[in-house]
Amino acid sequence: MLRLFLLFVLVATLAAAQAGPDVPAELTLAQALNIALSNSTNIREALARLDQASGRYQQSRSVLLPQLDVSARQNFQTVNLIGIGIDLASAQGLIGPFGSMDARMSLSQDLFNLANVRAWQSYRSRQDSSRLLVDNAREIVALNVISTYLEALKTKAARDTLAEQAKLATELYKLTRDRVTQGVSAELDANRAMQKVNSLEQQGQEASQSYIAAKFGLANILQAHITADFEVADEAAYGVGPPADRDAALKTALAARADYRAAEASVRAAELQIRSVKASRLPTLAMTFSDGQSGNTPVNNVNTYKVQGSIDYPLYTGGRIRGQIVEAEGALREARTLLDQNRSQIETDVLTAISGVEWALKEVETSARNVQLSRQEVEFTRARFAQGIADNAEVVNAQDRLTQADDAQIRARYMLGLARANMARATGSAEKTYRK
Repeated sequence: MLRLFLLFVLVATLAAAQAGPDVPAELTLAQALNIALSNSTNIREALARLDQASGRYQQSRSVLLPQLDVSARQNFQTVNLIGIGIDLASAQGLIGPFGSMDARMSLSQDLFNLANVRAWQSYRSRQDSSRLLVDNAREIVALNVISTYLEALKTKAARDTLAEQAKLATELYKLTRDRVTQGVSAELDANRAMQKVNSLEQQGQEASQSYIAAKFGLANILQAHITADFEVADEAAYGVGPPADRDAALKTALAARADYRAAEASVRAAELQIRSVKASRLPTLAMTFSDGQSGNTPVNNVNTYKVQGSIDYPLYTGGRIRGQIVEAEGALREARTLLDQNRSQIETDVLTAISGVEWALKEVETSARNVQLSRQEVEFTRARFAQGIADNAEVVNAQDRLTQADDAQIRARYMLGLARANMARATGSAEKTYRK
């Protein structure tokens, strides 16, 4: 029973862990970013690669530090002197068994090995590159969360707007039905008004389903418990501020973008690797020292020690070093190419984002004016219909235009929020800007 209970607890714990964290009932953008940045698989993968780079860096550093070893042995053996080339007249061939014991501590240290120093510096730059790629992964996750949150806001706004328009259409239908009853309007007017109500209700149902799907997608991006039982209502996701200055934004991006700095670190690592390989042609100096007890048994021994200095100078390696240099130079050219590509991409990202913000600001301004005009048109046509000057076709058509204007305004606000998020990502400040 106890085993079954423990197994049940283990399964429940694993299921809870796989389900991910719960999403608050009203999810703000900052909360969404906190959840995503704590659970993202992309960030965990980047951290795993950083651990690998850190391990290689530690290995490269270890050869520069003193190496201390302790060893001990106790042998009982026989030796055939003739078998090892000792053929003395007095020798009987097989001697022993006899005891042989040795226990000592050994210290070794490279005094000069420039190749290892350069290799250590190269691995340090690679570790820096991996650390920066973790920051870049966080920026990408932040952008994905912001864009998905904006999508949820857009679908919610569409749902709410359609609900308001359906309410207006229902009021128009009631007014029309009253006028039909009074004999001052035709049944066609009532039919037309009901068609508008049904159309808006259908669109509202589609928008509600789109909102649910958007929330499922947001929960998935957060690596949280997959649910749609929450609401998004954080206007901060749309961002604030005018378009950035082109030159200042480019300068900021090149200084702050983690992917660009990681590419620079990769170039430095490749340059140091070439210097490391070339330095392997130089002589290396090393020193070793050992001290311990040697004798027959642990209780029958004497102290012995050894101090040794050595120099190693490669004269001919069969082209190995030259091949390593060619390989390292190819890696450097590849790293520099990737750096140039990254710089070009950053410039494209910044200019595209600035242009997007400028365009979206104009779209928001234009769509707001159009919504205002469309609402006025609905009011005017409703007044004309109520006064019996015209049928309700003008009102229905005006409501159609209002629906289009509202939809355009929602899309314009969404595009503005997305453009600002892209601007923050382009300058390497998405997490800093939105995670407040």
